[in-house]
Amino acid sequence: MHIILGLLGTIVTILVLVKRLSDVGIDITWLNPFTWHRRRSWRKQYEGNPIFSLDHPLDVAAMLATTVAKIDGEISKEEKGILLSLFQSEFGKSEKEASDLLMSSIYLFGDGEEAIAKPEKIMKRSLHSFTEDQASSVMSLLNTIKDIDSTNSNDKDRFISKVNKVFSGQFNADQKW
Repeated sequence: MHIILGLLGTIVTILVLVKRLSDVGIDITWLNPFTWHRRRSWRKQYEGNPIFSLDHPLDVAAMLATTVAKIDGEISKEEKGILLSLFQSEFGKSEKEASDLLMSSIYLFGDGEEAIAKPEKIMKRSLHSFTEDQASSVMSLLNTIKDIDSTNSNDKDRFISKVNKVFSGQFNADQKW
């Protein structure tokens, strides 16, 4: 019995000390692992690269197309015109919507190092939403943009092969005998 009373006295003492510390202004909630995990998750989401949080197939396809166009530097006038016409024809967007989609993709692209290096991470959140027809449409879109300008074609081919690998892994895994 004396052990239980000693244990209860220790717990009450610790709680009183924690209360006194919080009254003084010293916060020790960082010791709580659940609070730490929630804060860390929120910080990763808030401070992370926004291209990795795209969750609509249309936005991801536009981002991939913009990335192929920007691998060799800035987008030329010819590439921009073809991108806009492809966005209108492939995605069924109006001229203004296609322009807005292109501008937002260019803005999200930023310096582009992460977009070029990790296309699978861009596609991760929306990959389950793609249909096989949409995936083939995206691949034809990327190949069309690649053929516009032949500079840095090795980098463009490498990027497109990474995207193709992700799509083929997704759709070949779903097929059964």
